[in-house]
Amino acid sequence: MGNSVMGVRYWFGAVALGLSLGLAGCADDEPAQTFPPADYSYLSQLHLNVATINIQDEAVPSPGSLSSKAPTPPDQALKQMANQRLVASGQQGQAAFIIKQAYISSEGENAISGALDVQLNIADAGNLHTGYIHARISRKLDTGTKSATSRASLYALTNQMMQDMNVELEFQVRKKLMSWMTDAVGNPLVDGGVKQQALDGSGSPTPATPAKPVPQDVPAVVTSTPSVAAPVQASVPDAIFPTGAGDDSAAPAITAPKQKSPPAGVLQLPSNGKASDSGG
Repeated sequence: MGNSVMGVRYWFGAVALGLSLGLAGCADDEPAQTFPPADYSYLSQLHLNVATINIQDEAVPSPGSLSSKAPTPPDQALKQMANQRLVASGQQGQAAFIIKQAYISSEGENAISGALDVQLNIADAGNLHTGYIHARISRKLDTGTKSATSRASLYALTNQMMQDMNVELEFQVRKKLMSWMTDAVGNPLVDGGVKQQALDGSGSPTPATPAKPVPQDVPAVVTSTPSVAAPVQASVPDAIFPTGAGDDSAAPAITAPKQKSPPAGVLQLPSNGKASDSGG
């Protein structure tokens, strides 16, 4: 009898162990889904005229938050963004990137929502010149028939929020902190332009002179006084030399027809002071 009981117990134990191993084998047959880590190195860097940048996480987890279940929690994604995009290119001063809020929460069976809130404070060495920006975004994801709390859904929402935050952060920095921005080698930007400096580092930077517009080719206007030809005067017979005789510089004189004297006996001297016809 004792042996029978022991045999039954052994049989049930073997069956239970087989079922557990079978279930474990089925679970192992499902491919494990992997998610690439957060990476923002492909985006443009924002160079700041400070010596150091401190990253501070002041976000308080909200009750029922799903952030810790995400492949990359939202606050970790924000830290990665700050490390890869914010660059200290100055000699003095400091900046503080502060995470105010970073969470994902459930919005029912097929929806999740989240929000990111950051602040960037900047100050010079004497804390006299300061500046700051505030960037906040929020998003909601409807997962449809998929589980809203799955790792894939949480990963998708985190990526969407980070895309929005990258755009908002750069917009705010370029809008409100342009005077704190530099190029890659630390030259301050002025109205979006880089100050000129000698390649050997000598001399102080001087603002770049804007290029003057090249004038269009316009035909030159020549101002001149029109020459007025003297009026041609009609030839007037000279009183002394009506034909021009006696003037060596004049054109050859035109020979005038000679007057012929009347035949003799035609004209008679008047006897009474009056001329008379030859037939008188």
